[in-house]
Amino acid sequence: MTIASQMKFSFRAFAEDAPDKTWRQEFNRRWPAYRDWFLRFGERERPTYLESIRALQRYMPEMIPVYEQMVDLAGGGDRAARFLAQYCPPPLFRGCSQAVYLEDAAVLVRNYDYSPYVFDGLVMRSKFDQRAVVAMIDCMSGVLDGINSDGLAVSMSFGGRQEFGSGFGIPLLLRYLLEYAGNVAEACELLERVPVHGAYNVMLLDRDANFETVAIATGQQPLRMGTRVSTNHQPGSSWPIYEEKVGTHLRYQHLEAVTAARQLDAYQFSRQFLVPPLYSSKFARGFGTLYSAAFYPQTGTCEYFWPEHSWTFDFNKFDEYKYRINFFDPEGYPHQRQSYGEIYTAKPLPVLNY
Repeated sequence: MTIASQMKFSFRAFAEDAPDKTWRQEFNRRWPAYRDWFLRFGERERPTYLESIRALQRYMPEMIPVYEQMVDLAGGGDRAARFLAQYCPPPLFRGCSQAVYLEDAAVLVRNYDYSPYVFDGLVMRSKFDQRAVVAMIDCMSGVLDGINSDGLAVSMSFGGRQEFGSGFGIPLLLRYLLEYAGNVAEACELLERVPVHGAYNVMLLDRDANFETVAIATGQQPLRMGTRVSTNHQPGSSWPIYEEKVGTHLRYQHLEAVTAARQLDAYQFSRQFLVPPLYSSKFARGFGTLYSAAFYPQTGTCEYFWPEHSWTFDFNKFDEYKYRINFFDPEGYPHQRQSYGEIYTAKPLPVLNY
């Protein structure tokens, strides 16, 4: 029997200042799968609506108006409201490489390495409050990375720790940074007061070429590392099987060497993310490079790109696009598509079948 080696996937870019008809359409398409993922350990394992809204009111009160808009567009149900609050969600183990490069132009470049089965592929230009934002959205209320009109760029990578606790999912926290921080210093202040449910390395770059990488983890104070490179480990983390399977140290050493050599311009540096060891084709095993992104705070532009295609956006001109890609995995995909609720095992921690 022939094993399929390609998976078709569609990316979409759209613009709505506030969540509206397009956001609702995309939410409705994804909600059944997201609901299964959110409740996969049972109803009682997730915080109640009251616990969720109180956490938002305490730590991110500025987000309440747009959160309520999203809940209304999602139909106003209890489960959707709890999901969109992203308070104590189920564990997620992402990949990712990211780096700041400061030669001819200041740029933050990242790869997002994860499973295409549990990925939305939506770039949104919005203006929920004071700042316009262009970002790859996730869980519909959060983002994976992005840039705002003040010139702050943010991205994240999983921090390589098995421990999860009480706090917000990283996508909502990154959305909060883009909405309410205008530079690296302001973003670091926000990171220090909002709890997160897992371990992540948050990379920041602003219009003045200030940068920072902050290691955050549940129950710990954020650590400003001052590094220009980040993959999937952080000081004090120890998960040898995960580190080996995702090649976090190999990718870190490669990026550190290329960054230190200073032989490339910003564009050439960004294209390093399209070749191994940074680029991965392990899509069926949950660790394929779904997209690469480059953020240029000094010009207020960003680029999402793939081996054979790219999108460039700025805050004055944002075209709505669709892009259909074939994710090629030479080792093949399973015959039956897996949904959000099936991609992990029944245990709280996934089996690392890479």
